Amino acid sequence: MMSDRNARLVIGEETSLRWHGTGIGEIVSLWTNRRALRSLARHDLRRTYAGTAGGVLWTFLTPLIPILIFSAVFSFGLRLPLGGAPYIFGFAAAYVPWVLLSTSISGASGSILAHRYLIKRIPFPVEIIPADAVFVHSLPHVLLLSVTAAPCLIAGYLRFPDFLLLVYFYGCTVLLTIGVGFLVSAIAVVARDFQQMLPSILQVWFWLTPIAWIGTQLPRPVRTLLALNPAGYIVSGYRHALMPKIFAAPSAYESAAFWIICLGTLIIGAACFRRLRGHFWDCL
Repeated sequence: MMSDRNARLVIGEETSLRWHGTGIGEIVSLWTNRRALRSLARHDLRRTYAGTAGGVLWTFLTPLIPILIFSAVFSFGLRLPLGGAPYIFGFAAAYVPWVLLSTSISGASGSILAHRYLIKRIPFPVEIIPADAVFVHSLPHVLLLSVTAAPCLIAGYLRFPDFLLLVYFYGCTVLLTIGVGFLVSAIAVVARDFQQMLPSILQVWFWLTPIAWIGTQLPRPVRTLLALNPAGYIVSGYRHALMPKIFAAPSAYESAAFWIICLGTLIIGAACFRRLRGHFWDCL
C-alpha cells in the first residue's frame, strides 16, 4: 500500500500535469508539496552547517565584513550622502535583503545539480528543489536582520507599526527568488557555463540596485526606469521599514511595477523550468 507521503507526492505530480506547458503546475506544486519542501529545507540546513564550529553564524558574520568596508569607504573616504542618517545604517538596511536575494539565487542555480540523486527518484516533485534555497538562507537572514534592526531601534530610527512591513517585503523577496530560481536552476543544468557567469551578473545587478546609493538623487526619468528593477523595490522597502523617518516608502508606481515584473518572472521561470526539465535526465 502506498504511504501517505508518496500519495501526496503523486497527487502533486498529477496536479502539475494538468497545467502541462504553462508552468502554473510548478507554482501550484510548491504549495501542494509544502511538507516535502519544508523537510528538504531542514535537511539542507543541517547539511550546510554540519561539521563547522561556527555553524549558521558563518553566513551571519560574513556579510558584516562588506557592510563595514562599504561604510568606511563611502562615508569616510568618498563622503557620499545616504539619506539623513549615518551611512552604515542606510547601507546595512538595504544590504541585508540583498544578501538573502543574491545568496538564494546563487544557491538555486546549482540546486538541481546538487540534488541530482533526487531527480532519479520516482515520484519526487523536482520543482520544489530551487525554492529550497531561499528557505535555507532565511535563518541567517533573520539573524543578520536582528543585528541591523537593534542599532536602528537604539538610535531612534525604527518605529512601529512600520517595522511590521518587513514581513511583507520578505514575502516579496521569497516570490522573486523562487521565480528567478526556477529559471537559473534549469539553465544551469543544460548550460553548465551559466553558473560561472552568474556571480558577474549578480555583481552588475548589485550596482544597478540602490544599495550603496539612493535613487532620490537621480533625475525623474532615471527613477522611472529604476522602478523596473525589482530588487530596488525590495531594498527600498527594507530601508523604509527599518528607518521610516529617513527613507520614504516605495510609491504606488514602484509597487505596481514590482508585482507585474515579479509575477511575470515567476510564471516565465516556472514555464522554462517545465520545458527544460525533460532534459535533466540526459544532462545529469
